[in-house]
Amino acid sequence: MIVSVMLMTLSANAQDNEGKTKVFNFEVKTGTTFPLKSFSDTNNKLGFQIGLEARWNLRRLPIDIGTELYMGSTARTYKDRVLGHRISNRTFSLSAVTDYNFNRGNSFSPFVGMGVGVANCENIKGSYGGEQTRLCMTPRVGFMAFRHLRVTLDAHITRKEYSHAGLAIGYVF
Repeated sequence: MIVSVMLMTLSANAQDNEGKTKVFNFEVKTGTTFPLKSFSDTNNKLGFQIGLEARWNLRRLPIDIGTELYMGSTARTYKDRVLGHRISNRTFSLSAVTDYNFNRGNSFSPFVGMGVGVANCENIKGSYGGEQTRLCMTPRVGFMAFRHLRVTLDAHITRKEYSHAGLAIGYVF
């Protein structure tokens, strides 16, 4: 009974804001990353990420589904080597994503979501990890402000050498 009332409330809220929400969104984003795994002989450093995302907003539910094309890196330096000796691993992924949007259609709309896809993991510099194609899980949380600015905190989880958390700022068209 309580679940039925909650679903009806969510459905009504989604319908109330229906005119304010586009059916299809396209996002361009960039940000920074930080490795999730530490190694005893390295120091973790900030990396870089860029991405493109296309999402379709369901009409009657505050849910969107879409795809994400993403490239991110993990960066580290060796502790016992000359300053500046970096290790860099890159993750290139294609994922199906879905988000649950709170207050969709309003000027401030938080969301939680998940992505699942495939990632090509490769060494760019140094010797941590090897090239592989792996499953990629992407839990995420964030908010959209003013119907165009989107801030996302996520994690791209693949292999331990490549898995990283990220903070991205995107523009939604």
